[in-house]
Amino acid sequence: MEQEKHYRHELKYVIPYAEYLAVRQRLRTMMSVDPHVSKSGLYQTRSAYFDNSDDKALREKIDGIGKREKFRIRYYNDDFSFITLEKKIKDNNLCLKYDAVLTEKEFRKIMDGDIEFMKDHPEELVRELYAKMKYQRLRPRVLVSYIRELLSV
Repeated sequence: MEQEKHYRHELKYVIPYAEYLAVRQRLRTMMSVDPHVSKSGLYQTRSAYFDNSDDKALREKIDGIGKREKFRIRYYNDDFSFITLEKKIKDNNLCLKYDAVLTEKEFRKIMDGDIEFMKDHPEELVRELYAKMKYQRLRPRVLVSYIRELLSV
């Protein structure tokens, strides 16, 4: 049974490095480093974002369009044993995310443009991306990679 999804607020801020260090120190008094990350408490995130040749998703974000969606495939620490396809929906200040697990083989096929397997995939989200790749010309357009520091409650 699929878990009911709820919109959430997702707020992001740019802060000076010194303020980041102070906030991080305060958070460490009530949070611990997540046991799934490396001993350093850091992990690498890589995301392949989908868009069409007109950069529709990018333009909607830049233009501040209130209702929009984007698809991405994400994996961590160059480990292909856990890969997720994600659809993120923005509705003004609210965010909703759906995800589906992909195998490494499925991921590589999508990245290579070999997508016919997707139309009969057991995951609805994979089938939705297939339809949008066919009819809205979505393709993997950009790979974003960054290092995160993770704390947990």
